[in-house]
Amino acid sequence: MKVYVIKFDWSTHDSDGVDLFIYKHYNDAYDKFKELICAERKPENSWVGKIEFDDEGYPVDDHYEFEFEDNNSGESEVYWHITDKDDYYAHSRIDLLVMEVL
Repeated sequence: MKVYVIKFDWSTHDSDGVDLFIYKHYNDAYDKFKELICAERKPENSWVGKIEFDDEGYPVDDHYEFEFEDNNSGESEVYWHITDKDDYYAHSRIDLLVMEVL
């Protein structure tokens, strides 16, 4: 049996944490994945800082490391990671992980 885990690893220069969300169905996990990304893209919510994003979802300022994979295949792992290059402690890493439960 598969389960789908959303792992939200966040950190600032003075606080950090990892939030886990476990789902039985991929679509439910994917919806949570997208919800967390939407929240992180709002400057007042982001753990990384007041980041401005362009219309395609990329940070406008180049002092952020940004990588993502979002193929939404219904089975593949996807991720969205952003880190402040000036403060590597400040990051948000959102992963949808596919795990086999025995």
